[in-house]
This record gives sequence, structure tokens and C-alpha cells, in this order.
Amino acid sequence: MASIWQLLELHRPALAEAAARERLAVDPTDWQTLLALTEALRQQRRLEEAVHTATAAIQAEPNAHEAHFALAQVLGMQGQLRQADIALRQALRLSHREPGYHAFRAQLFYLQRSYNAAISCAEDGLQLAPAHADCLLWRALSQERLDQPAAADDDFQRLLRVAPESDLVHARLGRVLFNRYQPAAADRHLTEALRQNPALAPELVPLLREARRQQLWPEWLLRSERQGAARRALGLDPGLGMLFNRIRATGAVTRAWWHTRRDPLFRHRLPPNPHSRWRWQLKVWGVVLVIIGGIIGLTALSVQLGLPAMTGLVVGSGLLAIARYLQERRDED
Repeated sequence: MASIWQLLELHRPALAEAAARERLAVDPTDWQTLLALTEALRQQRRLEEAVHTATAAIQAEPNAHEAHFALAQVLGMQGQLRQADIALRQALRLSHREPGYHAFRAQLFYLQRSYNAAISCAEDGLQLAPAHADCLLWRALSQERLDQPAAADDDFQRLLRVAPESDLVHARLGRVLFNRYQPAAADRHLTEALRQNPALAPELVPLLREARRQQLWPEWLLRSERQGAARRALGLDPGLGMLFNRIRATGAVTRAWWHTRRDPLFRHRLPPNPHSRWRWQLKVWGVVLVIIGGIIGLTALSVQLGLPAMTGLVVGSGLLAIARYLQERRDED
């Protein structure tokens, strides 16, 4: 068994799967081997098979809290957050002193936007292990969502001392700083995350490119964007002042684009990212609707718009607004 788990730690799940299946051919009810096979399948993202294997491990040994936790992890990766929480609660009932379980529950609550509950779970884990990286991470991210940046910064500083080589920590902190319009600091952490894990390039390079350009923006524009983000977080409209500042900053933004066009970061084509493609299509449809609205505005005095056209324009605008809202929610996660 030790050799199988060693293969899993080295991220060689195919070899681990083969070794686990050899053992299961001798004893199909060995729950520890079923648990290792679940992890091998999870690493290969064969999630349906992993669910069945984790369930078989639970049937073989109902009191094995590790098997319930493995099932919770797989269900979480499938997006079945409530079912994952049910499995996780069973794992916690069997073993309440595993800080990793509390950290994972904090993550589940965070993904469901129950930030206070996430903080509570993370603190339960920190009582068991004060330097547990995952507990610190999900508490910091939840505090950021609750507009508690000072508390979030304290936890991120502790995280950087506890896990300085964690690509996840640097990537998450880089995103937080990017959303705060602190591009220089975001640049440092996003760059470090990519250095540690180049596979994150499709996700992080677009943010890093934008942060690189934002560093050339004037401070008043960054301050305006910060204020607008703060108002949006409170559910308020950013106001006409922010729109005026964006129009006023057209020249500065163009100069930033011009000065970074030869930066090596902008030269390499990224692998296709479905989120980026969706965002691009959304922008295209937005431009189309703006153009249509402008044409209608120019011709409204001479052409009477029919009911079907009016309905189509209203429905299109509504769908665009819904799509933008869903995109922002997905980007936050």
C-alpha cells in the first residue's frame, strides 16, 4: 500500500491505479486499496468511477472516515456541494479532529457564498492546527468577501510564512490583489504562482497581462476603479463619475497597451480557455447591441420601431445582462 500512495504523491495516478487493481483482484473488499484507487481516479478526473469506488470503500468499512472524506472530495469536484457536505459531515462525525476536514468544509461553504460559516469552519480547524494552510486560505478568502481586508491580509501573511512555495496561495493572493486594483503586488504573486506551476498559464496569464498594463495607468484611474469596486461590493451603482473617469482615461489606457505590446508576456499564444472564449463572445454581443441601440436612437425620429423589434431588443439586452452577471459570479469563484 505504501508504494501506491507514494505513486499518488508523485502524481502518477495511472501506475497507482494499475497497482491498486492488482491488489483488488485478490481481495475486492479491501477498503484501503479501494480508497487508494479512488484517489487515483480522482487525480485522473474520472469522477464517476471515483464516486463508485469511494462508495464501495464505505460499504466495505462504514466507519472509515477517510472513505467518507474521499467521497466528499469527489462530489465537490463534480459540483455537488450539498451532497459533498453530507459525506463530509459523516467523516467529521467519525473523526472530528482532522483539520483538513474542517478546511474542506470551509471551502464548500465559501463556494456556496456562506462566508461566515466558512470562517467558523476554518477556525474550528485552526484550533486543532494553528498553522494549517488550507484553513488559513479559506478564512482569508472569506474575510475578503466580507470586506474585511485587514483580517484577510493578516491571514495571507501567515500563509506566506507557512506555505511560501504553494502555487495555490500565490495564485489566490494574486487574484485578490488584482481585484483590489493593486497591479504591482498582483504581478509579483501571479508570476510566482506561474513559476511554481506553469500549468496555470491559461488561467493566470490573462490576469497577469492586465496587471502588467494597469501598472502603467495613472494613480487617479486606479483609485477610481477601487472606489467603483467598493460600491459594487455594497450593491451600489458605481456612478457617473467612474464612467467619466474611464472616458477620460482612454489615452492613458491606450498608452499602456502600446508600451506593453512587445512585452514577452504578450507574445505567446495561450492554450484555448473556454472561459476566455465565452468572455470574448459576450463582449462581441455587447458591442452588437450597443450598435443596434445607437442606430435605433439615430433613426427613432424618422422610423417607428415595431413591436417584434422592440421585444427582440429588450430580450437581447436582458439576456446580455444575465450573462454578464453569471460571468462575474463565475470569475469570483
